[in-house]
Amino acid sequence: MINGGEVNLSDTFSIIVSISAEVGFNTLNVSGNVTSTVNRNDLNLASGTKEVDITFNINSGSLGEGNIDFQAVDEEGNTATTSFSFVVVSPKAKIQTAVILYAPLGDLSSETFYSILNNETYSRNEVESTADPISASIDFGYYYGASDNASLASPAEYPIYNLTDAGWVTRNATILYTTAITSAEYLEMITVSDLEVAISDIDLSNANGTVTNLSEGDILIFKTVEDIQGLINVSAISGTDGSDGKIEIEIKLAL
Repeated sequence: MINGGEVNLSDTFSIIVSISAEVGFNTLNVSGNVTSTVNRNDLNLASGTKEVDITFNINSGSLGEGNIDFQAVDEEGNTATTSFSFVVVSPKAKIQTAVILYAPLGDLSSETFYSILNNETYSRNEVESTADPISASIDFGYYYGASDNASLASPAEYPIYNLTDAGWVTRNATILYTTAITSAEYLEMITVSDLEVAISDIDLSNANGTVTNLSEGDILIFKTVEDIQGLINVSAISGTDGSDGKIEIEIKLAL
């Protein structure tokens, strides 16, 4: 038995099976999580070939333990067997820390908007002063409203600026939702699987692209138009709707 250790969910890894047969290799039978039969004709090997290396590319499949059994058969029907075991684990969630978004300002200079995939903040000036289609990458922005207080909104629902008239060709309709997940529960979520389970347990059928009246310690779910999802932790809020207004968030990606 060969212990191959841990592999990440959905990863592909290779196993090389080396066979030495005194009277010549004939067949390799594979069973367990992978089933296959390979003979010397499949490999275009001459009769009597003694040394053979066969490579198998394995997809890790589902979470949990995996095992593959190999039985080598020579030209006289003699057999030798071995096994390869492995454990499929969920990869660690990607964390984007200390993301700071500022309240919108009249001169359009504040870094109000955020792109999850780029892990970059943008002002309206940055988005609109270039021919690059930056708006297509932006997932949400921050604002502080008279009654909404500290809030996040997708470009499709952003209420402070008129992004359509501003020429944003793409206004992404990111889903945002305030959860009952506690800060302690959030900290315990380490893997992509942890996040996927937490998200799957919450009904998002009535969720839209705006979350208002946020407080430090709130945990939000997001889902982008590219179907990227994860959690947002509101780390800190300071100021209101002036130049001192800002929110700090941390993001865990189920990616």
